[in-house]
Amino acid sequence: MPEPILREPEQIPAPVAPRPIAAELSSLLAAVRPMFDRDSGVVLHIVAATPGEGASTIAREFALLAATSGQRHTLLVDADRRNPHTAREFGYDSGRGLVEAQWSVDNADVIQPVPGTLLSVTCLIGQRRPGLANAGTVSEVYRRLRSRFELVVVDCPSVASGDYLELAPEAADGVILVVRAEATRPAVITHAKVQVERAGGNLLGAVLNRRTNYIPNFLYRML
Repeated sequence: MPEPILREPEQIPAPVAPRPIAAELSSLLAAVRPMFDRDSGVVLHIVAATPGEGASTIAREFALLAATSGQRHTLLVDADRRNPHTAREFGYDSGRGLVEAQWSVDNADVIQPVPGTLLSVTCLIGQRRPGLANAGTVSEVYRRLRSRFELVVVDCPSVASGDYLELAPEAADGVILVVRAEATRPAVITHAKVQVERAGGNLLGAVLNRRTNYIPNFLYRML
């Protein structure tokens, strides 16, 4: 099976102005930093309990933070085959993804560097000719990416969508659950947490997105 040709990111990034959410996500980067001490790269899933909780925003901004201030070769993978808007925000052609590239006869490049950073962007599965996603295929994609990138951030569809479990949570090194702090019902959060853990995902913690008020202790204990 031919290896896809993965274009390397630029080696010397230009200075990038801090983004508004960077300060809040710095603590998340610090929390996962010990994972970078291993010999291979780290694959992190960013997933919300339900659609619209801001998981794509967190994934995008966290990947940018790691690739700029963290100075790590980082890959942002849009894994939402139904609506890959994260990839499109970077001008990536979502018609083809990593899964299709494994069997490509021409080994076309499917990873797009973001100028001025150590960040690159791709899709897991393309929309033009969707490949078949299963745990074995996705796990193999993760294995290959670990040898090329220090950090792989996977922007996942929500747990409630039913598509998340196709992304091999057990093969990721960690899962970050995104919760819209003042909107998501506690029962929904608990259900999502159970689903991730039953699938073998290593739940590292949660990001409370769009928080404006005090979060009660019972909610923290649930995560």
